[in-house]
Amino acid sequence: MSNTTNFSYLNINQTYEIIEIIDSYMIVILYIIGMIGAILNIITFLQKEIRCHPCSVYFLFSSIVDFCIMNINILLEIIIIFNPFIFNLIYSTQFWCKIGNYITFILPCLSSSYIIFASIDRYLVSSLNQAVRKWSNLKITRIVIIVTPIIWALLGLYIPITNNLVSDPIINNAQCIVQTNSAVIFSIIGEFIFILFNGAIAPLLLCIFGLLILYDKKKSRQRVTAQQQNRDNTNKISNVANRQNKHMITMLLVQVSLTIIFNIPNIVIYMISYFNMKSYCPMPLLILIIFNTIGRWFHYMNYCKTFYINTLTSSLFRKSLRKQYQHIKHHRILITITTIFPINRNIG
Repeated sequence: MSNTTNFSYLNINQTYEIIEIIDSYMIVILYIIGMIGAILNIITFLQKEIRCHPCSVYFLFSSIVDFCIMNINILLEIIIIFNPFIFNLIYSTQFWCKIGNYITFILPCLSSSYIIFASIDRYLVSSLNQAVRKWSNLKITRIVIIVTPIIWALLGLYIPITNNLVSDPIINNAQCIVQTNSAVIFSIIGEFIFILFNGAIAPLLLCIFGLLILYDKKKSRQRVTAQQQNRDNTNKISNVANRQNKHMITMLLVQVSLTIIFNIPNIVIYMISYFNMKSYCPMPLLILIIFNTIGRWFHYMNYCKTFYINTLTSSLFRKSLRKQYQHIKHHRILITITTIFPINRNIG
């Protein structure tokens, strides 16, 4: 029996080593894909014909936050995987203990919040009630964009206040801990809010507003079909705006669906750790390790997926991206020509 157990744990160790190797390459791939996607997203959503929509502004700021997550969370993890010595140089500092953890708390919550507000905006636009549709405007969007990070910054303020780097003589290393007993409550509540919001509340709200958008689209389609014979050709501008809104809605609905799917492993893993349902039997432990690794990949995919979803689901997005590429290409050609054949402005 003992030999069987030892053999099983030996298999787990070997499997864990293989998973670590796969994980190191997977994280690098996700970082490259995510960085390319975030940069191209930002470039595309900055274009005039797209950024006039409130939903596009939310997408733009969500992409900026995703770019920050790529370089703070994932890039640091890659550096530590390939150079473990840097771990102590980064994480065993007072700055990371307070400010680093503070930023890593705020950024994922911001990304989720902007996607939720984009869903709410598309719900407002898809409504048949004109008074409701008026709530979708750039003025409100700008206010939300500014207020949202302030709220999350205040909610996470307990981290730089209560966290402190303390030397642990047992492990001969410094640990970032909450020192005072009264502050532990705030730390537990803060962690619970973080997991609950990103793992349950955000997907639930996205699901609700996604279904409401689909319901409004169905009602709108029935209304259009009933009034189709009474249409004139004088509504071309309105039709263009409607087509753009449809593109935004399609992009959002696909993104909402994948966000919900990618968050499921995180919820399951959190429930296992929260209710202490860990098993120390070889096979369940191995399954937990594999599931935890895949769950982390899915978590990072949330911040890598937006550009590729937009490209696959929207011809408007592809057209804008192509236009921006042609503009940059044309601009570079002009710079090259000017460099090779400088124009002498003093002639004559």
